[in-house]
Amino acid sequence: MKVGLKITILAILPILLTVLIAFGVGLYQKGILQTFFGHEIEAQAQNEARKIAQAVYLMCRSAQESVQKTVDTNLRVAGDVLARAGKVSLGRESLRWEARNQFTGEVTDVFLPPLLVGGRWLGKNDDFATPTAVVDAVCDLVGGTATIFQRINDAGDMLRVATNVEDSEGRRAIGTYIPSVNPDGDRNPVVEAVLRGETFSGMAYVVNDWYLTAYRPIFDEAGDQVIGALYVGVKQENVESLRQGIMDMVVGKTGYVYVLGGKGEHQGRYIISQNGERDGENLWASQDSDGRLFIQAIIGKALSLPLYQREDNIPVAFERYPWKNPGETEPRYKAVAIAYFAPWDWVIGAGYYESDLRESQERMVEALRDMGRWLGGSALVMMLLAIPVGYLVARSISLRVDSILKSVTDILIAVDARDRVLLLSQAAEEFLGMPLKKARFRPLRKVIGDPAVRRRILAALEPKQGGTRFDLELPGTGGAAGRILEGRTSRVHRQGRGAAGTIIIMHDVTSERRIDRMKSEFISTAAHELRTPLSSIVGYSELLISQSGHLTEEERKSLDYINRKAWNLSKIVDDLLDVSRIESGHALPLEKTACDLNALLRQAVAAAGRLTGKHRIELQVADEPAVLAVDVGKIEQVLENIFGNAVKFSPQGGVIRVTGRDDADEYRIYVEDEGIGMTPEQVEKVFDKFYRADTSNTAVEGTGLGMSIVRHIVDAHGGHVEIDSRVGQGTRVVVGLPKNA
Repeated sequence: MKVGLKITILAILPILLTVLIAFGVGLYQKGILQTFFGHEIEAQAQNEARKIAQAVYLMCRSAQESVQKTVDTNLRVAGDVLARAGKVSLGRESLRWEARNQFTGEVTDVFLPPLLVGGRWLGKNDDFATPTAVVDAVCDLVGGTATIFQRINDAGDMLRVATNVEDSEGRRAIGTYIPSVNPDGDRNPVVEAVLRGETFSGMAYVVNDWYLTAYRPIFDEAGDQVIGALYVGVKQENVESLRQGIMDMVVGKTGYVYVLGGKGEHQGRYIISQNGERDGENLWASQDSDGRLFIQAIIGKALSLPLYQREDNIPVAFERYPWKNPGETEPRYKAVAIAYFAPWDWVIGAGYYESDLRESQERMVEALRDMGRWLGGSALVMMLLAIPVGYLVARSISLRVDSILKSVTDILIAVDARDRVLLLSQAAEEFLGMPLKKARFRPLRKVIGDPAVRRRILAALEPKQGGTRFDLELPGTGGAAGRILEGRTSRVHRQGRGAAGTIIIMHDVTSERRIDRMKSEFISTAAHELRTPLSSIVGYSELLISQSGHLTEEERKSLDYINRKAWNLSKIVDDLLDVSRIESGHALPLEKTACDLNALLRQAVAAAGRLTGKHRIELQVADEPAVLAVDVGKIEQVLENIFGNAVKFSPQGGVIRVTGRDDADEYRIYVEDEGIGMTPEQVEKVFDKFYRADTSNTAVEGTGLGMSIVRHIVDAHGGHVEIDSRVGQGTRVVVGLPKNA
């Protein structure tokens, strides 16, 4: 081989190796960044859709509970109206009815004795211009719809003989009946409950639509046999604020929330569509661009979700499918977060186009691809031009990296394993007041000028594990409002070689936090506005109760119920006001006076004993006084909440042990029960606002504010609260109050 050729090879070989190594490193880092940001953006998109689906579920649950309570109250009013109209009985002669099955439309002739109320027949009135006894009176009092049913046969088919439910022709739907067996062969739950002599409350199909309903059996004069039923209900579609709220939700840029029927007659039908334009349309047989029955897949996943038990997050499933809209040349992939609200048989979908929510990812991927192309081309050029071209390639790479970072709108800071700055987005340069050229390879602590900001960010990096979340409050300048940044750290790992560094991403959440404050202000305003009408309700109900000599037993019970619920609501309002005061940053006002805590415990235990007949409360305190300076009213509130929980969450009764102990530097109160107990996860959340360990339909009443307020009151006294609990064994609450506070 000629010397010149050897020299040429020796000159080219080191450069070639350098280029190949640099090219390989560039591709490696490109893959890491592409994977990392791709996963982060995808996770963020799914998380947003999941939260929206869960939020809609909670909206439905709140609306369902509110409306159902109204319907149940309306049923009591209807029962009172029917009772005042007279006894329900059957006549002797038979009347012919054309009974129409409300599901199938099948008509059958039946002969029944007339149903009499107060000795008078209700008639066969299908004209809304002519009043019908009882049902129209109920409608005038409480609104909604009302019906009186007559039992047709031994199977329990229920015929509407008096109603203000409208049929498809705009007339009273008399003559329609609820069959005891649904078209799918299952027993009708309404008929089953009524025949058992029970009241049915919940969603039911009425004539030609879905209603939130309540049905109560009507017995014969002897009280032995069910001869009919009394119904009240409100159309499901009448919850207009809920429908509008769902239609107003936006997922990503162009995504939206919709609701489909899950089972039965409305399976696969739009209940709530985008802007309400396709409500009622049946999508069961709809296919995506691959010919797959995606609606059936969505509903199948929804129905297979576990029921929401309230102690866990609302279950959500995901479905992904290609969809081509009219006017588009290529299908786009859609993803939908699916939740199932079983009480209404609603399949909730929060759908978004992946292309909408992943635009930043696509820009980043494209920029990284450009970088790869430039590296490949540069390798070939460097073999020919060597060092001068190497400089140009390095400059090109730097420009490409800068373009990537400029495309990231959030504050992004990448540091190595020794917390030295590697990359800054354009927003990060503005935030730090320093360009990347000046900050690169410098320790992050020397780049951040503001001491408070420096301490907060370095503390987030300290664990060296990633996944740390933190908030950063920035004061406003020049009269402008301040900002709140939400930060998150993520570790960047090399395959098999440990962590390469950490990425810090900070996002402006000022508007979100402002919305949270608006929610708190709304709660505070609503609570203040409720106090005056509640005081009137309590006062007037007590005045009416004091005149019980002029009331019937049913009226007295109703007044007692109103008074009791008004007091309960008043306590909830007081709790909301306390929470509002705490969230606004104001400490709870304390009026401390010298108080014998042993005597206070005796009084509280005596009051708690009057709340239950199934529990034995054992008190152990010293005979001599234990005097501390405390706010007596607030400490009584603490004891009331703790004792109340011990009673409520011990449904089988048992012993509640209360101990007051005067230690050297503090007074300790121990409350132990033998109730249902809590898991460690529930214990961690028990002091959170609105958290309830048991949120099932059979759970005890409560707002989940009690223990949160307990902690704030005890903290205001300089004390502490501890909870130890075991599932199935009970709970122990320890309150420590300092003597020198």
